[in-house]
Amino acid sequence: MRSFSTLLRAGVLAPMAVATVFCLAAPANATPISVNWACQASIFGIPANSSMTTSVTGTAPASAVHGSAVAITFTSGSSTVPTSASGFTVNNISNLKMTIPTPANSTLVSATASGGTVAGTVSTSGGNTTLTIPGPIAGGSSFTPPAVTLNVTAGAAGTPITSKYAGTSYASPGMTVTTNVALVGNVAASCYPNPSPTITTTTVS
Repeated sequence: MRSFSTLLRAGVLAPMAVATVFCLAAPANATPISVNWACQASIFGIPANSSMTTSVTGTAPASAVHGSAVAITFTSGSSTVPTSASGFTVNNISNLKMTIPTPANSTLVSATASGGTVAGTVSTSGGNTTLTIPGPIAGGSSFTPPAVTLNVTAGAAGTPITSKYAGTSYASPGMTVTTNVALVGNVAASCYPNPSPTITTTTVS
């Protein structure tokens, strides 16, 4: 049976490990946007909260005509999975999911994932596009998530197309990940952007 002190250490572990995993660097010669995430994990039924910051580079045309095609891309940089946290060995991460809602004043046509150093797929449901990286990605490994491109149709003139990450609470997250930790097992964490910055803006005429 694990001691109370071990439980306390484990309660701190998950958010620390998750935060380390997602300190993403921005691509060179790009203007990154910082996103602060509020995260919560549960260790043996005990909730543990933390916050972390990631960088994302959004690309989209500055302007578009009503009814025209617009491509919006979210690109994250390289990241390294930690080998340990709070004295525990991090075996791997898996089932990483990041969700992007259909940008305001647009209609989603399709979404694709491209590039990156790990396999990832996109799916669309309920107006959201979700990038899923199944993994597992071993502790100590560096990886770059695929970029996500949303192909949309521009909406009404006079209203901009704006994009951001999904997520408004721990119960309605924009990012989730499972971390496998020695002596603890799988720890699932849910995160949402707080505050949620606008990643791209396109003027519609």
